Amino acid sequence: MIKHDAPEDAQRISALYWEVKDDGTWARTVASIGVTSDIGGVATGHSHAVLLNCPCANCSEPIDVANRSWANRVGGKYLDAEAPSYLCRDCSAIHEREEAERQQHAAEQRRVERERERRKAERLKRLVAEAIEGEAGKTEPPGPLPADDPLALALYVALISYATRNPGRALPGLTSIGPLGWTGDAEQDRGLLLALYYAGLLALAPESPPQAFTLSQESDEISFVSTEVSWRVTGSLTAAQERARKVTYVLQTRPGPQGAAARAAFAALMDRMEAADVAGYLNGLLTKQYGYPEVPEARREELADVIRKGFEHGYTPGQMICFAWRAADSAAAWKERNPRMGPPEAASASVTSLNGKIDKAIELRHAIPEYEAPRWHKAPLALNSFRRLHSDIRRVHDSGVIGACTRCDVNGLKETVHPETGAGALWRCTHPIEFPAQEQQETEESRTDEASDPAEA
Repeated sequence: MIKHDAPEDAQRISALYWEVKDDGTWARTVASIGVTSDIGGVATGHSHAVLLNCPCANCSEPIDVANRSWANRVGGKYLDAEAPSYLCRDCSAIHEREEAERQQHAAEQRRVERERERRKAERLKRLVAEAIEGEAGKTEPPGPLPADDPLALALYVALISYATRNPGRALPGLTSIGPLGWTGDAEQDRGLLLALYYAGLLALAPESPPQAFTLSQESDEISFVSTEVSWRVTGSLTAAQERARKVTYVLQTRPGPQGAAARAAFAALMDRMEAADVAGYLNGLLTKQYGYPEVPEARREELADVIRKGFEHGYTPGQMICFAWRAADSAAAWKERNPRMGPPEAASASVTSLNGKIDKAIELRHAIPEYEAPRWHKAPLALNSFRRLHSDIRRVHDSGVIGACTRCDVNGLKETVHPETGAGALWRCTHPIEFPAQEQQETEESRTDEASDPAEA
């Protein structure tokens, strides 16, 4: 199609430019017509072609093209190929207009979304600040200690120990601590921390990150993610330390089946933590020092039983670390003597080796040294504090300690006076250590002074 007002020379060039053979190919090259840049510019400036065999994908009308290159792109070499993805000039203009409108609408939607997110962030920031201010007002627990949750009380003792070693710092959130958390069980830690929070013993710390809070879609209410927030101890550190001492006393002396159940629950937790700690150390040795895989899944329950056997026979955590080190070393030496055995077999053999070494030490009563775990070995944060608490609890009920105590009977009980009723009562003795220089003074103390134990409980 040549413009009617095109100069005569432009009409001639355009006719030559667009002429095709019977097979649909170009009748001549552009260079044969004249200078390529001049010919192309003249032809495309005064004419265009309509590809009759190439309908528009939208309206099925023939497609207009402005030059040969575009004609071959749409219709192929012979200008007769179907063009399912090409549009005619009018449809292209409509499509471009619709695309521009769509992009404009999308940009407006993004702007609205950014504005909504900005307002939401400002609202969340304000509500978090108000919540933290409200948490700062929590200075003392509103009620008595939650005696029905001994594991939460034990964790409280560990938290106070951490706060004492790190004054002025918030108690870290579970996410920042890592997978081992406080007790080695993240879900258990979450439940215990929430129990202490709802009992008023913990409050949210100002150091809690913004992502620890979520905003309700319906109202100005926020909630916190218990694994993300940081915590603080309510009240002064001195008061919290005194509460921790009361918690220890409760776990040591609480009478009846409730007290026995509480001590049994804590002892079971300690058994799990100690077994997991030694197993983690053994696996760390295998992977970090020897390049072996961890103990196979099929033998991990057996490994836990072997470790428990060692603790049940009185071996300390340090001695169990020694056993684990020797077991890994023996398994590695066995692999070197047996070239056909690979790393997985050596990792599995470490369980057998550990069991044999513990059995031999029990039978022959070998003296086992205590090893310290290396720095790369990670343990739950509460483990050392729990060990001290566990030792304090067991000491109160130890028959040897009871026999040497001058303040209680053979059952570990002492006579006291209940501070509220004034009636005589028997209470569990904690067997305080007596120093010679203080014996006379302690003898002169009245029985009424000794009668404060039940009140503290």
